[in-house]
Amino acid sequence: MTLRSLRVAAIAAGLAFGLVFALTQQALGHSGGEASGISVEPESVTAGGTVVLAGQGLEENSERQINLVGPDVVVPFPAVTTDAEGMFSVELTIPSHLPAGTYTFQAIADEVLTVDLTVTAAAGQAAAEPKNEAAAVVAPRDRSPFELIVIAIVLVASVAGGLVLVTRAERFGRPSSKQAEAEELSLS
Repeated sequence: MTLRSLRVAAIAAGLAFGLVFALTQQALGHSGGEASGISVEPESVTAGGTVVLAGQGLEENSERQINLVGPDVVVPFPAVTTDAEGMFSVELTIPSHLPAGTYTFQAIADEVLTVDLTVTAAAGQAAAEPKNEAAAVVAPRDRSPFELIVIAIVLVASVAGGLVLVTRAERFGRPSSKQAEAEELSLS
């Protein structure tokens, strides 16, 4: 392997590592000293009752989609926006038709924060056995125009970098016409 080939391989490896690193890092939205998370009060409620869902230590002035996920059901609630201190508090009414079981509140933004809630069936409702927890579907996250532009730039830069590397490898990897003639003569 020539020195030039080693350089090309090192550049390709560096670009690949940089791309993987850039795509897998989450942006840190706040520098708060307290742990980020959500909580629910009370932790157990009868279907049709109300709970208070609160968040703290989150990115300030950010929007979070709130979902209640249970056995074979996802109940979307309106999105909430954190205040200037990265906190939110919202009173939510649990649908009265929900069967008894353990449900999970999700506060979805760049990451998904969760907290469990135990729901007791309302009078006349049956308790439900969890059927398929994998059926709990999370609503897709909409990306802002800025995020889409950044993704497009990274994609274009990756394709351009790959084309440059392939072109350089082909150009430097081919023997010149004089080298090819010398090889043919030595084989004859």
